[in-house]
Amino acid sequence: MQNAKKRAAISGVATIVLALPAASFAQSQAPAVSPATLADEQARAAASTQASDSPATDKPAQATSLRRLIIPFYEFFGARSPADVGTTTLDKDAFTIRTDGSGDANSALRGLPNVQYQDETDTDAGIDGQKILDTRPELLSISGGRTYENNFIVNGIPTNTVTGSVERYGNSELASDTNTPNADRFYGLHPQTIFVPSDFVDSVTVVDSNASARYGNFQGGVVSYELNKPNTERWTGTASVEVESDKFVSYNIATTDGTNPLDRKPPEFTKIKSSLSLSGPINEIFSMIAQYSRTDATTKKQKDYIYYSGDIREDSLNNFFRLQLDARTDYGLFSLEGMVTDYTQGYESPNWRDMHVDVSTRTYAGKLEHSYTFDNVETPLGQILGLTLDTKAVVSHSSTRNQTNSDTARVYQIREGTRTASQWTSSDPDILSWCRLDPTTTTNVICYEGGYGANKVQEQTQYLFGQNVTGSIWAGTFEAGFDLTHTNARRARESDFTYYTSVNTLWDARSLGLSQFTCLGSEACGPDQYADKKSIWAAFDNTTALNSADAWLQLEQTFGWLTVRPGVRLQVDDYQKNVNIAPRIAATITPIERIELSAGFNRYYAGESLAYAIRDNQPRGQSYIRSHDGSGNVTDEWTMRAPTGVYGNRASDLRTPFTDEWVAGIKVIDPLVDGAFRLRYVNRAMKDQYARANLGSNVWELTNSGTGAYESATAEYAKTWHVERFRFLDQLTLTASFTWSAQELSPDSYFYDEDDLLDRILYNGQSYSVAGFSVVTGNMDIPMRAQLAMMTSWYEGRFNLGFAANYNFPFTGVEDTGRTQVFEGVRHDVWEDKDFDGTLTVDLHSNLVLLRDGHRSVRLNLVANNLFNEIGNATANNSNPFIKGRSFWLGLSTTF
Repeated sequence: MQNAKKRAAISGVATIVLALPAASFAQSQAPAVSPATLADEQARAAASTQASDSPATDKPAQATSLRRLIIPFYEFFGARSPADVGTTTLDKDAFTIRTDGSGDANSALRGLPNVQYQDETDTDAGIDGQKILDTRPELLSISGGRTYENNFIVNGIPTNTVTGSVERYGNSELASDTNTPNADRFYGLHPQTIFVPSDFVDSVTVVDSNASARYGNFQGGVVSYELNKPNTERWTGTASVEVESDKFVSYNIATTDGTNPLDRKPPEFTKIKSSLSLSGPINEIFSMIAQYSRTDATTKKQKDYIYYSGDIREDSLNNFFRLQLDARTDYGLFSLEGMVTDYTQGYESPNWRDMHVDVSTRTYAGKLEHSYTFDNVETPLGQILGLTLDTKAVVSHSSTRNQTNSDTARVYQIREGTRTASQWTSSDPDILSWCRLDPTTTTNVICYEGGYGANKVQEQTQYLFGQNVTGSIWAGTFEAGFDLTHTNARRARESDFTYYTSVNTLWDARSLGLSQFTCLGSEACGPDQYADKKSIWAAFDNTTALNSADAWLQLEQTFGWLTVRPGVRLQVDDYQKNVNIAPRIAATITPIERIELSAGFNRYYAGESLAYAIRDNQPRGQSYIRSHDGSGNVTDEWTMRAPTGVYGNRASDLRTPFTDEWVAGIKVIDPLVDGAFRLRYVNRAMKDQYARANLGSNVWELTNSGTGAYESATAEYAKTWHVERFRFLDQLTLTASFTWSAQELSPDSYFYDEDDLLDRILYNGQSYSVAGFSVVTGNMDIPMRAQLAMMTSWYEGRFNLGFAANYNFPFTGVEDTGRTQVFEGVRHDVWEDKDFDGTLTVDLHSNLVLLRDGHRSVRLNLVANNLFNEIGNATANNSNPFIKGRSFWLGLSTTF
């Protein structure tokens, strides 16, 4: 009776809360399943064998009844619904075999259908220190979407950078040889706010098409990570440490002519990845898990000769913390969870005296969640079985900072000269104490001192409350829910940045016969030179807030051989003030046992409008000039050149970009070996995309005229055998896929450099900016790809060996011809089509039990990436001529 009162009270609260308006960011709650499905799951769980990485028990080994194992559709090809024809779920073993050993969870998704991560046409693919130090997650394009158009979810927490991760000047990050960073750019922005370590992933679900109505705010795909759960039976722990260094890497020269004309040395580096996890029950009610992971990376490079050739040590640190406390009570399951990502990457310019930039991302996320399953509920519409209400509140804060050593930068000139003769040299001892002449040339020598662009920050704080209810009713299930989200966003340059970009020397003023300049002020002036030009980037602090609401409703009903899943999703916010209704409909027929035919139509709306709001009215750099008088006097009086104003980035009066999708698929259990086949066709049309219209006189207007299209056909297969024919082989799992895809996108993105007339590309009679051209032809497109993964377990789990192979079929791409041509009055680089060769890469994963005692074990782990040392079609330039080939991670792990 007491429990009945508790349930009645919770039901009353649920009714009141569900009556609230609906809100943002769909989560990854699993839909309710029918009692028959639950029974099937229990039977499968009872029959399943222990995972290969589970510790041994103290019980004596027993003979295993070896048999064929049918992989149910939803264990790999989808979730629990036959309509999830575009869903792939990887368990711990399938996930691990696909990772690259670096600790990046996204690396496991590289070979999945409709997931692109490569740019085989890259002509600047050389590895350098900054690329090695970058241990952030891999960027992924899913089903034709841009890398920032996905919805990443970690344990039900949205982890997306809603403030935008693409800058006006493209996506390039700091490189080891970057001379002068762009003062308008914020470096280090990433589409994800939480950097998930692979060691803690239990499973990952990727939705590339036919998404459930509970998912929204994306035009690419959905990636939902489920991390390790607290152990409720006993205290357990894991620890690991792995290392990679340049000693474990085969470097390949990848310049177009295969030479190293500048005699460059490959990068030296060390990476150490470590993790620790502890979990167990506190008492009969409470259980917890605490986890910590870190990746340290260090590398070094040499300063330019004129700065006395000292060594520069650069490093990065990727920290992840997690704590979760669960309480299983008569009132349901309560879960309190916190996660922290703390990432820092240092950069020091070899071409400056002292320029240093620390790029950091720090994210705090907390979640309070409650889940309760009611007894059967009688309603006027019928009886609801397994009614489950999930309620959660999420608070997160994420900040990306660019911290530099100074908000002032200055150039000096210590020699004026030509290729044949030196005409003047500086005698200022203050300058010559840190900058010297290059004896191999007689041309001008310029020295740089100072910092970069003042300190900058882009951050977001989100508060989310949501509920999701699922249950079985009539001939199937239903699901309904909402999210309410409030987001505060900020983008700021915390002080003015002044860059003295040019100097006048005594050689420039030689007609006056001066022995030195007379500095009547103190600003950037010395006896033999002074700054005659400067640019000032004014401080700014843009803040905005967004309230958004999402709601969804979905039914799934089965009538004999027909299953239908109609759904709808509502999305509104107070910035664009659009009411977006996204229909979702899927149908599956089962003409005979073992065959399912599915089709669907879906609409997905974008969710990154805040990216435009906080970039509105960002000040441009303003130029000033001054000169000396006839007596060589220099004052601090400057004359402003033509006003540059501010950047405009406003999308509040436009329609929300969306994608329409048509999907068809077939899933088959083959009658010979009980393997699972899946064939799919996806067709997407991107509409109302943001674009820029040229109004003339360097005036641009944001419009909804952008378009795009994506088309793909995929074939997949999965099978697990518990092998009885081969001695010592316990289990063999095989997955394979083939993907064909084609894509077309309009180039007029609002962030890209369409107003840059100095660096243009001519292709097929049309002019592109560099960034716009990369969108049209790149976006990581490989038209035809195949993937094969195999996992084996030997000697009762004491040895595990797996391979993951990826093959890119030959295709036609584009390349720079090296020619230039004047087109519409502007000089362009000419690009043409080129045929690229096929590329095969094979990765190996293995681990060997060195010690085992009950629940305790020690394993030796080896990961070999690019086993056959393939370099592919990408090329490198002479400054960074090396591409990383075969590489190894080696380490130890223990369970206790």
